Amino acid sequence: METTSIHGGKLTFSEGRHQYHWNDEKVEHTVSGISGLYPLPFNIPAGWAAKMVRLELIEEMQRHQDGLQFGSVEDIESWALEICKAPFRKRDAAGAAGTTFHDFMERYSLGLEPELPEEQPARRSAEALRDWYDAHVKRPISTERLVYHPDYDYAGKLDLFCELTDGTTAVLDFKGVTDLKYDPKPGHVGQGAAYCMALRLENIQVDSFILMEVERDSGKLRVTQYKDLEREFEAFIWALS
Repeated sequence: METTSIHGGKLTFSEGRHQYHWNDEKVEHTVSGISGLYPLPFNIPAGWAAKMVRLELIEEMQRHQDGLQFGSVEDIESWALEICKAPFRKRDAAGAAGTTFHDFMERYSLGLEPELPEEQPARRSAEALRDWYDAHVKRPISTERLVYHPDYDYAGKLDLFCELTDGTTAVLDFKGVTDLKYDPKPGHVGQGAAYCMALRLENIQVDSFILMEVERDSGKLRVTQYKDLEREFEAFIWALS
C-alpha cells in the first residue's frame, strides 16, 4: 500500500484492489477508469482482432501444409475456439511487454542504470524511450506519483513528472498501442490532462502533457505534446460525468 500527504489529508493506494482512499474514504473515480469510458470507434478494436485471427490462421496453415485432420465436429469446434483466442493471447503478451518498458523507464529516470529488456519488441521500446528521454528531459521531478482532485473525487498515479530541456515542466505517460496509424486515443489524452490538473491544484506548475506511445509489434515510438490542458480536461470531466 502506498501513502502520500496531499491537500491537508492522506491519500492511499492499494495495488491489489486498485483502489484509492482519501482520509480512509474510498475515492469514487480512478483516472484510468474514467479514461476507459471515452467512446472508441468500433472498427479499431474489431479490425485489430480480425487481423490477429487472420495471422493465426495463416501460421496454422503453414504448420499443416498437408492439410488439417479432425476426428470429429467437436475437434473442429475446439480448434476454431483456440484460433479465435489469438487476440487475447496477443493482448496478454503485449501487456507483459508494456510492463517491462514501464519498469525500465521508471528505474532509468531514477538514475539506476537498469539493463535493457532482453526480449523484442520490449527492448526496442525501451531503447526508443531512453533515447528520447536523454535528448529532451533535463531532470525528473517525481515518478509513479499519486495525485488526487478533491473537487471531482478522482485519483491516479502518473508515470513521470519532469523538467524538460527547454525549462518547461511536463507529465509523461508511457503507453503501448496496437497501431500507430491511428490517432492517439482520446482517453489517453484525457488521462494525462487529469494528472496535470490535479498537480496544478497543488500549486505546481505544469506546462504540458506528453503522450509517449510505443507500437507493440515494432517498438516504434510516437511522441505527442499537449499544451491546451484545460480543453482536454473538459473532455475528461464530461466522461467522468
